[in-house]
Amino acid sequence: MRKFVVPPILLLILLAGVLLTGCDTLQARILLNKGNSYYRNEKYKDALIEFQRGLALDPSLKFAWRSVALSAMVLYKPGLDDAENMRYFSTAIDAFKKYLVAFPEDQKAQEFMVGTYMAANKFDEVLAYLQGEIRKNPSDLKSHKMIVSIYLRTQRIQEAYDWIVSHIPKAEAEPYYLVSVYCWDKAYRDPSMTPQQRSEFVELGLTSVDKALQLQPEYFDAMIYTNLLLREKAKLQTIEAAKQQYFDKAEEWRTKALALREKLKKQTSLAKS
Repeated sequence: MRKFVVPPILLLILLAGVLLTGCDTLQARILLNKGNSYYRNEKYKDALIEFQRGLALDPSLKFAWRSVALSAMVLYKPGLDDAENMRYFSTAIDAFKKYLVAFPEDQKAQEFMVGTYMAANKFDEVLAYLQGEIRKNPSDLKSHKMIVSIYLRTQRIQEAYDWIVSHIPKAEAEPYYLVSVYCWDKAYRDPSMTPQQRSEFVELGLTSVDKALQLQPEYFDAMIYTNLLLREKAKLQTIEAAKQQYFDKAEEWRTKALALREKLKKQTSLAKS
């Protein structure tokens, strides 16, 4: 059997390639360390440059995308729409996405990315991203809650409620409570609404807070918002007797909430003693 002999020149080329690859990795890590030093000293532009240079030398160091993303995120100034500032936004989002492909379990990085989207008022874009994540992992409760939060923040309150009903397990009381808070705020503070629109928000809020209390009967904040929503419902009544009826119900819930608060205080005091 003939032996395959590698020509010496080919061996030299292969060896040089290995050495150069090793040199690139070493140099890349030096640049990343330099970037870390700049970052610690709050020189974020310099840090971003070094992190990007390091990754350009060795793209396999995927953990460094987090550093790129955080540097660009800090440099981005919400509300400023000039070209440089929007480049920082795009750089941060792109880097977070690349990092999360490699490290999908880093929830803090995902929160930073969502926060960057929100700071830039890119609500539809972040909803599209989160819904894409949910298609990959339908049981991702954190992403479901983020979607609800974004719907609420953008005053799409009915959509938030519908998303909870369709996607979040029934054991979760807090999302329903949050919907009731936004419904009360809308009914109480928005002078542009018609009585019909105000009534619709009050009813949605009462439905939602009732679901929260069914899931968590001793929910102090939910009791308080039941009281507040019933007061808004009372204001909408045109018949005095009906108005008083809802004010009385509101007072009952306020009394229940105060009694629960005292009960919880006693439990806390006993636990400490």
